[in-house]
Amino acid sequence: MNDREYEDLILQLGNLREHARQLAETDYMTALYKGYSASGQTLAEINEEISSTDESIMALERRLDDDEVDYE
Repeated sequence: MNDREYEDLILQLGNLREHARQLAETDYMTALYKGYSASGQTLAEINEEISSTDESIMALERRLDDDEVDYE
């Protein structure tokens, strides 16, 4: 993996982590109290999206861990 690919993966990882935070802190809580989020998702749909996002985060972290080049 070259430097650009590594930087892109780091950026993607940051975006996914922010999305997961948003889902957990805002959308989940709104759906818990109102029955739906601001975007109209149900609690079950948000839980599914949280799980999917967490899986994507873990996959990116594995890709970064598997990279043999040290970028420090």
